[in-house]
Amino acid sequence: MFRTTLARSLAAASLLALTAGVSLAETKIDFSSPWPENNFSAISARKFATAVNEATAGDVAITVHQASEIGVTGSGSMSAVEDGVVQMASYLLFLQAGEEPLLAIDTLPFLIRGQEEVKAFLEVAAPAYETIAERHNQKILYYVPWPSPGVYSRKEITSVGDMKGARIRAFNPASFKFLSLMGAAPLEMPWGDVASALAAGTIDGVATSTSSGVDGKLWDLTTHFSPMKWSTSTDVVAINLDTWNEISPENQAKIEALAAEMQAEFWALSAAEDDTKGAILAENGLKITEANEGLMTLMSESGRTMWNEFIARVPEAGPIIEAYTAKVGK
Repeated sequence: MFRTTLARSLAAASLLALTAGVSLAETKIDFSSPWPENNFSAISARKFATAVNEATAGDVAITVHQASEIGVTGSGSMSAVEDGVVQMASYLLFLQAGEEPLLAIDTLPFLIRGQEEVKAFLEVAAPAYETIAERHNQKILYYVPWPSPGVYSRKEITSVGDMKGARIRAFNPASFKFLSLMGAAPLEMPWGDVASALAAGTIDGVATSTSSGVDGKLWDLTTHFSPMKWSTSTDVVAINLDTWNEISPENQAKIEALAAEMQAEFWALSAAEDDTKGAILAENGLKITEANEGLMTLMSESGRTMWNEFIARVPEAGPIIEAYTAKVGK
């Protein structure tokens, strides 16, 4: 009787272990995106998650959390993936420059302008990015360029004279320095304070992308937009290495194939985002203006000054910038 009971108990335990094994074989991933639901990057994240879930028949189940809803900010995303707070995240590389100064390289004005130049730059810089990712316990799955910045203002800014003394909200240290070199009087402030600062006249304008201009309905607070497009920064999607190593080699191969295949679609979404949002700005009454030759020359010269300063501060950037500029003839 005892042996029969013991055998039944062992059989039940074996069945439970097998069932648990099946459950543990499914890798569940929380994917944090700081962007709101209708942003092209959040749309791309959802498309990728769905494709992975389907390709792996649910063995790898990704849940996308948008607009930092689980408390992971854009600037804290790399460390959140590193520590396993989330298993995957989408983040702008330059927002992680506090931990890895090299990652601010794509904010340098007139270094990378537009998607074709991003492609050429990544051919040179990707190995360095991948080394940084591995150092922070993660793997980059794919890259997506972000729409380039311009300046929203209460008056036309097309010349060096127009820029002089203009109080413009800068969105990162590079844009602050760049605007200063062009004679503006930039200010740093959180995005959430921009509308009230414009309404109160504390600032004359805002440097940001077409996407953010539409999100913030800046046509209610400014009259002009100059799409200067002085830089093109890169957003990445990265996965925690411990999580990645739990995934079977077969499913890893499927995920990598999907990332490579879908990256082109995500780049197209980014390009369409810039075009579509630019049209929305015009439809809502913003006058679209272009910088004249004198201002363009000053922007280019200011950008090169910043390249040299960045190399002095972050020496490992030197070989990357040298190889890239030789590649594209800058």
